[in-house]
Amino acid sequence: AQENSDLPVIATMTFQSDGRTLTGTDPLTMVNIIQGLGVKALGVNCSLGPKEVLPLVEEILKYSKVPVMAQPNAGLPKVVQGETVFDVGPEEFAHYAKAMAKKGVTILGGCCGTNPNHIKAIKKELADLKPIERQIERITAVSSFADTVVIGNGVTIIGERINPTGKKHLKEALRRGDSEYILHEAIKQRDAGAHILDVNVGLPEIDEEAVMVNTGREIQSIVSLPLQIDSARPDVIESAARMYNGKPLINSVSGKQKEMEALFPVVKKYGAAVVCLTLDEDGIPAQAEDRLKIAAKIVKTAEQYGIDKEDLIIDCLVLTASAQQSQVKETIKAVALVKEKLGVKTALGVSNVSFGLPERGLLNRTFLAAALEAGLDAPILNPLDEDMAGTVRAFNVLWGYDK
Repeated sequence: AQENSDLPVIATMTFQSDGRTLTGTDPLTMVNIIQGLGVKALGVNCSLGPKEVLPLVEEILKYSKVPVMAQPNAGLPKVVQGETVFDVGPEEFAHYAKAMAKKGVTILGGCCGTNPNHIKAIKKELADLKPIERQIERITAVSSFADTVVIGNGVTIIGERINPTGKKHLKEALRRGDSEYILHEAIKQRDAGAHILDVNVGLPEIDEEAVMVNTGREIQSIVSLPLQIDSARPDVIESAARMYNGKPLINSVSGKQKEMEALFPVVKKYGAAVVCLTLDEDGIPAQAEDRLKIAAKIVKTAEQYGIDKEDLIIDCLVLTASAQQSQVKETIKAVALVKEKLGVKTALGVSNVSFGLPERGLLNRTFLAAALEAGLDAPILNPLDEDMAGTVRAFNVLWGYDK
């Protein structure tokens, strides 16, 4: 709609009594996806009466940065002597409308079963009210069509196994067009406790754009986890974001000016969250303080594109202990600085630290524990690695996330 019109776009969804839409979306997921896409107002219409809509509206009001609207039915429909009858009259309807307005709803109306008397009663009931100031929970979150992962409520595992780097069998599957192998990997990671799945299909000898779109569609058809769209090509990222049924995580943009100019319009248009790498035209800085400066530049530039810092996840970049041993602790220090100074969420590709060394599992999980203590929110790792998954579970207990 926005590609073809400058008029404001609003969107409401219809929920059932179980608190989800007919296709399985909950209120938080609806808000996270739709407000990211740039609507001017959002809310609920149809299906339920005002009493049943009220708790749904309360949930929506917690997270919506845009005006919230409600258009309930005049109660739940009943069939009496072959006719559909709605049992909520104008007075009762207006009573609930006022309750919604007092909680922060600013656009009110009626759907099935309402008539001009219901609307007149709302207007009368709201005559002395003014819109209230809402306290909005500003969260970093990504969504599939049905589920939302809030990053920062405990450790968020981004599953790394659908990425051909160093994976012979996956490379062969991509060359053969074997989607079954990839779907099996997605299911295994979900079952092992991954919260988000990284999807990278970058091989030079295949049509990456077509394969990414097809792979993304197929994964979404069997797994309801949010996806991380991972590519070095902006055209591939845009095609995948356009196909994606939710609010994706994009991996990645760096502090290079050209990259930000190419990717931030895509992030904004499709309402995505994005992983941001602390490197620029001069490469990866050796010192944590300089990585912080790049992160700050990324946050400031994103703001100019209308992207909130909640939608940025900073990756302070893990270097190999075998080649750059002194910089391992600089990454940990940079994570702590980014959290403290910028107040944004963080990600790291943990297993990079051990390339070229023996006892990789031991090094990886020790580094992971140090990074989590420094403020790492979303490690990118193999969820099937029991030692790594165990470290995450133990951390969630020791830090009070797992009650």
